[in-house]
Amino acid sequence: MQSKSRKILIPYAIVILFAYIGFALPLPILPEMFLDPVRSIIPGASLHTKMILLGLVMASFPLGQFFGSPLLGRLSDHYGRKKIILMSLAGTTLGYLVTAYAVHSYSISGMFAGLAICGFCEGNVTIAQSVVADLTEKEEQQTEKAVHFGWINIFISLGFIIGPLMGGQLADPTVVSWFTFSTPFWAAACMTVIGMVVIYLYSKETLKVKPEGKWEFFSSMWSGMRRPRLKGFYVANFFLALGYFSFFRFFPVFLERQFDFSASMLSYVMVYDSLAIGAGVIWLIPYLSKRLKPIQSLCLFAFLLAVAFIVCLLPKSPYALLVTLPPLGFCLAVVITNGSLLISNTASHQFQGQAMGTLTSVQVLAEIFTGLAGGPLAAYTMTMPLYIGAAMAVVCGLILMNAIRRERYV
Repeated sequence: MQSKSRKILIPYAIVILFAYIGFALPLPILPEMFLDPVRSIIPGASLHTKMILLGLVMASFPLGQFFGSPLLGRLSDHYGRKKIILMSLAGTTLGYLVTAYAVHSYSISGMFAGLAICGFCEGNVTIAQSVVADLTEKEEQQTEKAVHFGWINIFISLGFIIGPLMGGQLADPTVVSWFTFSTPFWAAACMTVIGMVVIYLYSKETLKVKPEGKWEFFSSMWSGMRRPRLKGFYVANFFLALGYFSFFRFFPVFLERQFDFSASMLSYVMVYDSLAIGAGVIWLIPYLSKRLKPIQSLCLFAFLLAVAFIVCLLPKSPYALLVTLPPLGFCLAVVITNGSLLISNTASHQFQGQAMGTLTSVQVLAEIFTGLAGGPLAAYTMTMPLYIGAAMAVVCGLILMNAIRRERYV
């Protein structure tokens, strides 16, 4: 990454790191919070009820993102990246505080509301991707752009490494006597406040040209879906997101039920997988960006991702994860980076914020589906959401293969 671009992007990347640490802190504790026979916050409920409520809580954050991301992306196109990301971080802090109090009070509805607020205000990745587009708008900078997008994913991966590791410990009363299930959410609020300070003191505005014309939220929220070339790529990203969110949401549940993993053990698994994602971003993304177009890389690794999902489910020993998780992490690094890159390269420069915001909404719509449908499916067959996720990755690959054949990509 060039020195000038790196200096401008670093504050936004640091905010992404803090935000994903905060987001990932509670991930390893959610299965235990709902399903553990001893520590469950709803001990009298049946397993089926617990699984459904777990799915609903998992869906609340992306439900907020679904509505908030296009709005924040479009506002950043009009009013600037720095101002809008500060507003989004303030709202996220409030959401985590509400969630922490709700967990402390054993209020499922309060948890749902608090995480929905967090999701609605979670616009930092969308805005950071728009900053990358601002810095690499020239045609000769496309390889650099791929590296920049991958660099953002490194910080996301670092967040998923540090967050689950911290979350598993912060919710463990054997580590510190006053730690509870609510502690990770209080910590997430603190991390978000730190992000606000970093942006306020060290970030620079990168928006140079504002879109012309009047903008109305409801009429333009999904305007990207009316653009023919973007529409097909959004659909492909939707099915891809169904695949990898099935993994992120229900693989920890599978491990908890299959191998009786504790929250701490789940956090170590998530750290290991995130290390593989980070390694893929560092070494695999630059290699592929010089040899394949984003749509070609995305198509190939969507199929490989489906295979990697299934391979992770087959072994009967938890030690097999040491071998099966790294290839999965490499595939996730490639598909997540190139899915975003494909949309950014196809969208015009003045449409970047809204294009990336709409992509986030498409992705979180898939996450909502995995939360709502995956919970009941997992209650009957624990591996079903993961096998369906593999099938959705295959659908994404088929859509992109058809697009390649028709030469509808840039």
